[in-house]
Amino acid sequence: MKKYAPVVVFTYSRLDHLKNTIEALQANLHAQDTVLYVVSDGPAVQDHVGDIRRLRDYVDGIDGFQEVVRIYRDKNLGPLHSPIQAEQAIVNDHGHVISLEDDNITSKNFLAFMNQGLEAFKCDESVYSIGAYIPACINPNHEDQADFWFYPWNISWGYAVHKHQYNKFHPLVNRYPLHKSSGLLRQQNKAGGLYVSDSLRRDYKRQKNLADSILCTEMFSRGMRSVLPTAAKVRNIGQDGSGQSTSNSTGKYESILDNANKFNFNFNSESPCCQLYQKTLSKFYNGHLLTRLTRYTGIYHAAEMMRRRFL
Repeated sequence: MKKYAPVVVFTYSRLDHLKNTIEALQANLHAQDTVLYVVSDGPAVQDHVGDIRRLRDYVDGIDGFQEVVRIYRDKNLGPLHSPIQAEQAIVNDHGHVISLEDDNITSKNFLAFMNQGLEAFKCDESVYSIGAYIPACINPNHEDQADFWFYPWNISWGYAVHKHQYNKFHPLVNRYPLHKSSGLLRQQNKAGGLYVSDSLRRDYKRQKNLADSILCTEMFSRGMRSVLPTAAKVRNIGQDGSGQSTSNSTGKYESILDNANKFNFNFNSESPCCQLYQKTLSKFYNGHLLTRLTRYTGIYHAAEMMRRRFL
Protein backbone atom coordinates (compact mmCIF):
# COMPACT_ATOMS: atom_id res chain seq x y z
CA MET A 1 0.00 0.00 0.00
CA LYS A 2 1.26 3.49 -0.82
CA LYS A 3 2.31 5.55 2.19
CA TYR A 4 0.32 8.78 2.33
CA ALA A 5 1.46 12.01 3.98
CA PRO A 6 0.10 12.59 7.51
CA VAL A 7 -2.43 15.35 8.03
CA VAL A 8 -2.29 17.72 11.00
CA VAL A 9 -5.24 19.86 12.07
CA PHE A 10 -4.65 22.71 14.51
CA THR A 11 -7.51 23.68 16.78
CA TYR A 12 -8.40 25.66 19.88
CA SER A 13 -12.00 26.02 21.07
CA ARG A 14 -14.28 26.04 18.00
CA LEU A 15 -15.96 22.64 18.18
CA ASP A 16 -18.49 23.21 15.37
CA HIS A 17 -15.78 24.38 12.98
CA LEU A 18 -13.59 21.40 13.83
CA LYS A 19 -16.46 18.93 13.32
CA ASN A 20 -17.06 20.28 9.81
CA THR A 21 -13.36 20.06 9.03
CA ILE A 22 -13.02 16.47 10.28
CA GLU A 23 -16.20 15.26 8.55
CA ALA A 24 -14.98 16.67 5.23
CA LEU A 25 -11.62 14.92 5.70
CA GLN A 26 -13.36 11.64 6.56
CA ALA A 27 -15.16 11.82 3.21
CA ASN A 28 -11.84 12.02 1.37
CA LEU A 29 -10.44 9.29 -0.77
CA HIS A 30 -7.37 7.90 1.09
CA ALA A 31 -8.64 9.04 4.52
CA GLN A 32 -8.53 5.48 5.87
CA ASP A 33 -4.89 5.21 4.77
CA THR A 34 -3.90 8.53 6.37
CA VAL A 35 -2.57 9.27 9.86
CA LEU A 36 -4.41 12.24 11.37
CA TYR A 37 -2.85 14.47 14.01
CA VAL A 38 -5.10 16.81 15.99
CA VAL A 39 -3.25 19.50 17.94
CA SER A 40 -5.39 21.08 20.64
CA ASP A 41 -3.89 24.12 22.37
CA GLY A 42 -4.45 24.71 26.09
CA PRO A 43 -6.84 27.37 27.43
CA ALA A 44 -5.68 30.98 27.32
CA VAL A 45 -8.39 32.04 29.78
CA GLN A 46 -10.51 30.17 32.30
CA ASP A 47 -13.69 30.78 30.28
CA HIS A 48 -12.33 28.52 27.51
CA VAL A 49 -11.68 25.47 29.71
CA GLY A 50 -15.15 23.98 29.18
CA ASP A 51 -15.10 24.57 25.42
CA ILE A 52 -11.74 22.87 25.10
CA ARG A 53 -12.86 19.92 27.23
CA ARG A 54 -15.91 19.39 25.00
CA LEU A 55 -13.76 19.71 21.89
CA ARG A 56 -11.35 17.07 23.17
CA ASP A 57 -14.21 14.73 24.04
CA TYR A 58 -15.19 14.93 20.38
CA VAL A 59 -11.62 14.37 19.20
CA ASP A 60 -11.36 11.27 21.40
CA GLY A 61 -14.14 9.71 19.32
CA ILE A 62 -12.79 10.50 15.83
CA ASP A 63 -12.37 7.50 13.54
CA GLY A 64 -12.18 6.87 9.81
CA PHE A 65 -8.41 7.29 9.55
CA GLN A 66 -5.49 4.89 9.68
CA GLU A 67 -4.62 6.34 13.08
CA VAL A 68 -5.58 9.40 15.10
CA VAL A 69 -2.77 10.98 17.13
CA ARG A 70 -3.99 13.47 19.72
CA ILE A 71 -1.71 16.23 21.00
CA TYR A 72 -3.41 17.94 23.93
CA ARG A 73 -1.47 20.85 25.38
CA ASP A 74 -1.78 21.57 29.11
CA LYS A 75 -0.73 25.19 28.67
CA ASN A 76 -1.65 27.74 26.04
CA LEU A 77 1.13 28.26 23.50
CA GLY A 78 -0.96 30.52 21.29
CA PRO A 79 -1.85 30.44 17.57
CA LEU A 80 1.75 31.14 16.56
CA HIS A 81 3.74 28.67 18.66
CA SER A 82 1.36 25.72 19.14
CA PRO A 83 0.98 24.92 15.41
CA ILE A 84 4.58 25.48 14.42
CA GLN A 85 6.04 23.33 17.21
CA ALA A 86 3.82 20.39 16.23
CA GLU A 87 4.33 20.93 12.52
CA GLN A 88 8.12 20.89 12.88
CA ALA A 89 8.01 17.64 14.86
CA ILE A 90 5.63 15.90 12.43
CA VAL A 91 7.44 16.90 9.25
CA ASN A 92 10.75 15.77 10.70
CA ASP A 93 9.28 12.45 11.84
CA HIS A 94 7.46 11.64 8.59
CA GLY A 95 9.46 13.54 5.94
CA HIS A 96 6.41 15.50 4.80
CA VAL A 97 3.15 16.87 6.20
CA ILE A 98 -0.22 18.23 5.12
CA SER A 99 -1.29 21.13 7.34
CA LEU A 100 -4.84 22.34 7.98
CA GLU A 101 -6.56 24.71 10.35
CA ASP A 102 -9.80 23.80 12.12
CA ASP A 103 -11.88 25.90 9.72
CA ASN A 104 -10.56 24.42 6.46
CA ILE A 105 -13.26 22.42 4.67
CA THR A 106 -11.73 20.08 2.12
CA SER A 107 -13.03 18.72 -1.14
CA LYS A 108 -13.30 14.94 -1.54
CA ASN A 109 -10.22 14.94 -3.75
CA PHE A 110 -8.10 17.11 -1.43
CA LEU A 111 -5.88 14.28 -0.16
CA ALA A 112 -5.46 12.92 -3.69
CA PHE A 113 -4.33 16.30 -5.01
CA MET A 114 -1.95 16.96 -2.11
CA ASN A 115 -0.30 13.55 -2.13
CA GLN A 116 0.08 13.45 -5.91
CA GLY A 117 1.49 16.97 -5.84
CA LEU A 118 4.03 16.03 -3.18
CA GLU A 119 5.16 13.09 -5.29
CA ALA A 120 5.29 15.05 -8.55
CA PHE A 121 7.44 17.88 -7.18
CA LYS A 122 9.52 16.09 -4.54
CA CYS A 123 12.75 16.65 -6.53
CA ASP A 124 11.91 20.16 -7.75
CA GLU A 125 13.94 22.53 -5.60
CA SER A 126 11.94 25.51 -6.88
CA VAL A 127 8.67 24.25 -5.34
CA TYR A 128 8.20 24.90 -1.64
CA SER A 129 4.66 23.64 -1.15
CA ILE A 130 1.48 22.23 -2.64
CA GLY A 131 -1.43 24.55 -1.88
CA ALA A 132 -5.15 23.86 -1.77
CA TYR A 133 -6.96 27.19 -1.29
CA ILE A 134 -7.79 29.79 -3.92
CA PRO A 135 -10.50 32.47 -3.52
CA ALA A 136 -13.52 32.74 -5.76
CA CYS A 137 -11.87 35.49 -7.83
CA ILE A 138 -9.92 32.70 -9.52
CA ASN A 139 -12.66 31.30 -11.71
CA PRO A 140 -11.09 29.04 -14.32
CA ASN A 141 -12.33 29.14 -17.88
CA HIS A 142 -14.08 25.91 -18.82
CA GLU A 143 -11.57 25.57 -21.63
CA ASP A 144 -8.74 25.43 -19.07
CA GLN A 145 -8.32 21.71 -18.46
CA ALA A 146 -5.09 22.08 -16.46
CA ASP A 147 -4.98 21.04 -12.80
CA PHE A 148 -2.44 23.49 -11.37
CA TRP A 149 -0.50 26.73 -11.67
CA PHE A 150 2.46 28.30 -9.86
CA TYR A 151 2.22 31.19 -7.38
CA PRO A 152 5.31 32.87 -5.87
CA TRP A 153 4.02 32.68 -2.28
CA ASN A 154 2.62 30.05 0.07
CA ILE A 155 -1.04 30.16 1.17
CA SER A 156 -1.43 28.60 4.61
CA TRP A 157 -5.07 27.44 4.40
CA GLY A 158 -4.25 23.85 3.54
CA TYR A 159 -0.78 23.08 2.20
CA ALA A 160 1.67 20.19 1.94
CA VAL A 161 5.45 20.38 2.24
CA HIS A 162 8.47 18.09 2.27
CA LYS A 163 10.95 18.11 5.14
CA HIS A 164 13.91 19.19 3.01
CA GLN A 165 12.03 22.30 1.85
CA TYR A 166 10.45 23.07 5.22
CA ASN A 167 13.78 23.08 7.03
CA LYS A 168 15.29 25.61 4.64
CA PHE A 169 13.27 28.33 6.37
CA HIS A 170 12.37 27.07 9.85
CA PRO A 171 12.78 28.37 12.45
CA LEU A 172 11.47 31.53 10.81
CA VAL A 173 13.53 34.69 11.27
CA ASN A 174 12.18 38.08 10.20
CA ARG A 175 14.93 39.77 8.15
CA TYR A 176 12.93 42.85 7.19
CA PRO A 177 15.83 45.39 7.48
CA LEU A 178 18.09 43.24 5.29
CA HIS A 179 15.46 42.61 2.63
CA LYS A 180 14.50 46.30 2.60
CA SER A 181 18.08 47.55 2.20
CA SER A 182 18.90 44.96 -0.47
CA GLY A 183 15.98 46.02 -2.65
CA LEU A 184 14.31 42.62 -2.40
CA LEU A 185 11.07 44.10 -1.06
CA ARG A 186 10.86 46.46 -4.03
CA GLN A 187 11.22 43.46 -6.31
CA GLN A 188 8.56 41.60 -4.34
CA ASN A 189 6.19 44.56 -4.57
CA LYS A 190 6.73 44.79 -8.31
CA ALA A 191 6.00 41.07 -8.67
CA GLY A 192 2.64 41.55 -6.93
CA GLY A 193 3.55 40.81 -3.33
CA LEU A 194 2.95 44.23 -1.74
CA TYR A 195 0.70 42.59 0.86
CA VAL A 196 3.54 40.20 1.77
CA SER A 197 6.10 43.00 2.17
CA ASP A 198 3.70 45.09 4.25
CA SER A 199 2.89 42.11 6.46
CA LEU A 200 6.62 41.45 6.94
CA ARG A 201 7.05 45.04 8.13
CA ARG A 202 4.11 44.76 10.52
CA ASP A 203 5.43 41.49 11.90
CA TYR A 204 8.90 42.98 12.37
CA LYS A 205 7.44 45.97 14.23
CA ARG A 206 5.36 43.55 16.35
CA GLN A 207 2.13 45.19 15.33
CA LYS A 208 0.73 41.73 14.59
CA ASN A 209 2.07 38.17 14.35
CA LEU A 210 2.29 37.49 10.61
CA ALA A 211 4.75 34.62 10.39
CA ASP A 212 3.46 33.62 6.95
CA SER A 213 4.98 36.82 5.57
CA ILE A 214 8.43 35.69 6.73
CA LEU A 215 8.10 32.37 4.91
CA CYS A 216 6.71 33.97 1.76
CA THR A 217 9.46 36.59 1.57
CA GLU A 218 12.17 33.99 2.11
CA MET A 219 10.58 31.90 -0.66
CA PHE A 220 10.64 34.90 -2.97
CA SER A 221 14.28 35.61 -2.12
CA ARG A 222 15.19 32.15 -3.42
CA GLY A 223 12.91 32.18 -6.43
CA MET A 224 10.68 29.48 -4.97
CA ARG A 225 6.96 29.03 -5.51
CA SER A 226 3.86 27.13 -4.49
CA VAL A 227 1.69 24.85 -6.60
CA LEU A 228 -1.96 25.94 -6.52
CA PRO A 229 -5.00 24.13 -7.93
CA THR A 230 -7.13 25.58 -10.67
CA ALA A 231 -10.18 24.48 -8.66
CA ALA A 232 -10.12 25.09 -4.89
CA LYS A 233 -9.58 22.05 -2.69
CA VAL A 234 -10.18 24.03 0.53
CA ARG A 235 -12.90 26.40 1.64
CA ASN A 236 -12.31 28.50 4.76
CA ILE A 237 -15.34 28.86 7.06
CA GLY A 238 -13.54 30.67 9.87
CA GLN A 239 -13.87 34.26 8.68
CA ASP A 240 -16.96 34.71 10.83
CA GLY A 241 -15.38 36.60 13.72
CA SER A 242 -14.91 33.47 15.83
CA GLY A 243 -11.17 32.95 15.31
CA GLN A 244 -8.18 33.98 17.40
CA SER A 245 -6.57 36.13 14.72
CA THR A 246 -9.45 38.53 14.04
CA SER A 247 -12.87 39.45 15.41
CA ASN A 248 -14.10 40.69 12.04
CA SER A 249 -16.59 38.80 9.93
CA THR A 250 -16.13 38.85 6.17
CA GLY A 251 -17.15 36.92 3.09
CA LYS A 252 -14.17 38.20 1.10
CA TYR A 253 -12.28 34.90 1.28
CA GLU A 254 -15.05 32.61 0.05
CA SER A 255 -14.03 30.02 -2.49
CA ILE A 256 -15.77 27.69 -4.94
CA LEU A 257 -14.95 24.23 -3.65
CA ASP A 258 -14.11 21.59 -6.25
CA ASN A 259 -17.02 19.15 -6.52
CA ALA A 260 -15.71 17.15 -9.47
CA ASN A 261 -15.19 13.42 -9.13
CA LYS A 262 -11.62 13.73 -10.31
CA PHE A 263 -8.93 11.93 -8.31
CA ASN A 264 -6.01 11.73 -10.73
CA PHE A 265 -4.17 14.94 -11.57
CA ASN A 266 -1.70 15.96 -14.24
CA PHE A 267 1.27 17.86 -12.84
CA ASN A 268 3.23 17.90 -16.08
CA SER A 269 1.78 21.07 -17.59
CA GLU A 270 0.97 24.35 -15.85
CA SER A 271 -2.26 26.11 -16.76
CA PRO A 272 -1.91 28.42 -19.79
CA CYS A 273 -3.88 30.96 -17.74
CA CYS A 274 -1.18 31.06 -15.04
CA GLN A 275 -0.20 34.71 -15.59
CA LEU A 276 -3.83 35.84 -15.45
CA TYR A 277 -4.42 33.84 -12.27
CA GLN A 278 -1.29 35.26 -10.62
CA LYS A 279 -2.23 38.85 -11.44
CA THR A 280 -5.80 38.28 -10.25
CA LEU A 281 -4.72 36.75 -6.95
CA SER A 282 -2.08 39.41 -6.26
CA LYS A 283 -4.65 42.13 -6.95
CA PHE A 284 -7.08 40.36 -4.62
CA TYR A 285 -4.62 40.27 -1.72
CA ASN A 286 -3.10 43.72 -2.34
CA GLY A 287 -6.55 45.34 -2.21
CA HIS A 288 -8.00 48.44 -3.83
CA LEU A 289 -6.04 51.62 -4.58
CA LEU A 290 -6.43 53.16 -1.11
CA THR A 291 -5.39 49.91 0.54
CA ARG A 292 -2.36 49.63 -1.71
CA LEU A 293 -1.37 53.21 -0.92
CA THR A 294 -1.56 52.63 2.84
CA ARG A 295 0.46 49.44 2.48
CA TYR A 296 3.09 51.15 0.34
CA THR A 297 3.45 54.11 2.72
CA GLY A 298 3.54 51.88 5.80
CA ILE A 299 0.38 53.22 7.46
CA TYR A 300 -1.89 50.27 6.69
CA HIS A 301 -1.85 48.99 10.28
CA ALA A 302 -2.73 52.39 11.75
CA ALA A 303 -5.48 52.89 9.16
CA GLU A 304 -6.90 49.45 9.88
CA MET A 305 -6.97 50.11 13.64
CA MET A 306 -8.76 53.42 13.05
CA ARG A 307 -11.28 51.76 10.74
CA ARG A 308 -12.10 49.11 13.35
CA ARG A 309 -12.49 51.75 16.02
CA PHE A 310 -15.04 53.85 14.19
CA LEU A 311 -16.95 51.19 12.20
